[in-house]
Amino acid sequence: MFAHIRDNHPLQFREIKSGHASSSAGSSSAEAIVQPTVQEAFQRQASYGPSSHRAKEINHAIAYCIAKDMIPIYTVAKPGFLKLMKTTVPLYKVPSQKFFSKTELPKMYNSLKEDVGKRIAQGKWYAATTDLWTSSGGSGHPYISFTIHYLTDWKLQSNCLETQFFPEDHTADNISEFFDNMLQEWGINKEFFVSITTDNATNMKKAFETTFPGQWFGCFGHNLNLAISKALKIQRVDTAVRSCRHLVQGFSRSWKRRRELRNKQEALNVPQRSLIHDVVTRWGSTQKMLQRFIEQQQAVCAVLATERGAWHLIPKDADIAVIEQVLQILQPLSAFTDALASESRVSLSALRPVLSHIISDILEVKNEDSALTIDLKRVMKSDLESRYSVDAKKVMDLTSFIDPRFKGSFSDDLDATVNCCIEEASKLAEMTTLSEGAAQTEQSSSTPMPFTHTHTPTSEKQQQSLATLLNKITSTRQQRAEEQEGEGSMKSKTEAEIKLYLSLPLIKSEADPLQWWSLHAEELPHLATLAEKFLCIPATSVPSERVFSASGHILSPQRSKLKPEKVNMLTFLHFNLKD
Repeated sequence: MFAHIRDNHPLQFREIKSGHASSSAGSSSAEAIVQPTVQEAFQRQASYGPSSHRAKEINHAIAYCIAKDMIPIYTVAKPGFLKLMKTTVPLYKVPSQKFFSKTELPKMYNSLKEDVGKRIAQGKWYAATTDLWTSSGGSGHPYISFTIHYLTDWKLQSNCLETQFFPEDHTADNISEFFDNMLQEWGINKEFFVSITTDNATNMKKAFETTFPGQWFGCFGHNLNLAISKALKIQRVDTAVRSCRHLVQGFSRSWKRRRELRNKQEALNVPQRSLIHDVVTRWGSTQKMLQRFIEQQQAVCAVLATERGAWHLIPKDADIAVIEQVLQILQPLSAFTDALASESRVSLSALRPVLSHIISDILEVKNEDSALTIDLKRVMKSDLESRYSVDAKKVMDLTSFIDPRFKGSFSDDLDATVNCCIEEASKLAEMTTLSEGAAQTEQSSSTPMPFTHTHTPTSEKQQQSLATLLNKITSTRQQRAEEQEGEGSMKSKTEAEIKLYLSLPLIKSEADPLQWWSLHAEELPHLATLAEKFLCIPATSVPSERVFSASGHILSPQRSKLKPEKVNMLTFLHFNLKD
């Protein structure tokens, strides 16, 4: 073939020869050309077999895309997707929708579930969030979510474990039973849970306040929203908010008004933004609605002024004055919920400083405050102060104390917080000692003792019994003395660590406290055990709220027939697959 090209097609021969100029000068042109074998040539044109490595790679990538980006599974059968795959990977044959639904995605789920279980087992202490949600899109199925939070190698980890169909009555007993069953399935010991964070629903509070071994926390976002909602129920405020809501509805139902609003915004040089309708259950939405109205007030009133039948929608001057006073209080509060909603950074330790700032600074009554502003502040302050129990405040103080950004700066009683730390550190040390002793006992008991049969006279038996009894009495007394000495030693060691800890400088507010502890854990071992236990607690139940936001996309009206187990599987994959 090469000789034929050389003799009959000299131009093409020169092109081939120049393309292989990198070959050695002494080699012939024929040797410079690397020709594929017949088998290789056929393989280049043959489709990827279902069991080939390349086909498996692409199958996995498509399944990852479906789960991570919440794409409907039926996308793999759509003409556009098939055209895309035919163009980009012509040798790949896209499997059926059933293959991904019944085989590839479940395989990915089972593998990832095992991997997440191994990761969770590396944690020592756990915190959780949970929430209830009803799907939209016609099915109206109730679901309950569960997220877990823990530390490994001084990094905060978070996993969504379950988004389960929950058709039973939403009673405290049923919620508690679901929680126990879920922990049993995942092999997690309930006693190692430090806390659980939920909304303030009565059933949630009752389910975890009494039977749960850890501390129950009401979500800070819910608490703040409830305090604001209570203040907004003051008659004058409620009237003003209703008038603004009525106005927004008037624009949302009229295309003509929205068109005229854009014209007025352009003429008056006002930002071209739409009005916002508030949602009672959405945090901060009322504040955003009022803020947007004040921003667009001139343009909105200009539109309504040209329509005599819509004059009743224009808020009264008194209502506008009330809205402006309300916004003066709500605007500083709007950023706090999002600030404490992170899943990758410590949040509960910052709750005490945030509450202190809100109650002592933002909601503190000033001489220049109007009567309405004073009423608003007093209602919100009273409600927020009642949302956290004495035990919850102790945990908040302790967590804030072991955060090197604060070190108890916002504690009401620093001495009590220090004593709480010493007591908790002693408990953790005792637990460690007991677990090590149990492990040694189990190891020793597993070693069989040789059996020997000897005849002992009765008097000798009595002497041995007496000696055994005396040894037991002596060892018991010695053990008590060692325990008392150990408790005193533990207390003195913890006190010395606290003294050293307080002498170290505070770190910057934007610094990561977990990174600080990774550098000082060996220097402060007893306080480090407290940090491992308490710094994983989330201040809000936002992680569970995020689960339902994603589930809402997965269980869209177009996919309302998805079975609950598929919803759980896809939600789990979406949140736990790594980028």
